[in-house]
Amino acid sequence: MIRVSDITMYLKCPRVVYFMNKGNELIRNITPGYLEKIIIKELALSYPDASDKEDMVSFLEEELERLSGEIRIIYRSELAGIDDELVSGSISSVSTMLCNICPNLAVNRNFYTAVSFDVEKVLQSGKFGMTGSPDKLLKIKDGIIPSIIKTGNMPENGVWKSDRLQLTAYAILIEEVSGITVSQGFVEYARFGMVREVKLKRQERRKVLQLRDKIKKIKQGFMPGKPQEPPCEYCGFIDMCDVKSTLASRFF
Repeated sequence: MIRVSDITMYLKCPRVVYFMNKGNELIRNITPGYLEKIIIKELALSYPDASDKEDMVSFLEEELERLSGEIRIIYRSELAGIDDELVSGSISSVSTMLCNICPNLAVNRNFYTAVSFDVEKVLQSGKFGMTGSPDKLLKIKDGIIPSIIKTGNMPENGVWKSDRLQLTAYAILIEEVSGITVSQGFVEYARFGMVREVKLKRQERRKVLQLRDKIKKIKQGFMPGKPQEPPCEYCGFIDMCDVKSTLASRFF
């Protein structure tokens, strides 16, 4: 099975998919920035409850306090061995963002309050050979719509290409499982409290299936070439990454 996370990983660097398929574990350096992203993602799950509160900042401050004690339990393997000081520092850093986040939650109140949702529901399609868990499945009227939570920067307009393709992959899975046509999705840029709607297009569906086929070849043992601007600086596989091109690389 090809995971939707394989597709997003491929878009960053195909060789990471190759090394992980070989059984190598991607070891992340737990920096304050990485921990902040984890905390922001968990906090974003509280945005629907916060959006109708009179004092959203105080509510989210309480949620951060809760997360300070729970984050290690939720991300037990990723955060094994981190100390209290690092957690406290990251919690404090996220706290300073709340005054900018909350006004945007108010703007997007209709999104947060008018829907019900399932969190991280596993979807699987034998027909397409794909599986994945969107951050949320929104139930709006008779439709089921994927929503993903992103903790990094937000483009000036629209959404990042990788976010659009990730949503499209989830849409294909939802359609296969439910039989309901999915024509849209949402990206929640949690660092800013912003929600952006995405209209899904046929060329993106085609691209997802093409990426699926390329990843299948990688899982069969072909090492792809590096992208033009590989993110090598923070890659956990840099020491084992063979920079030599292979014949198979031409297909990627």
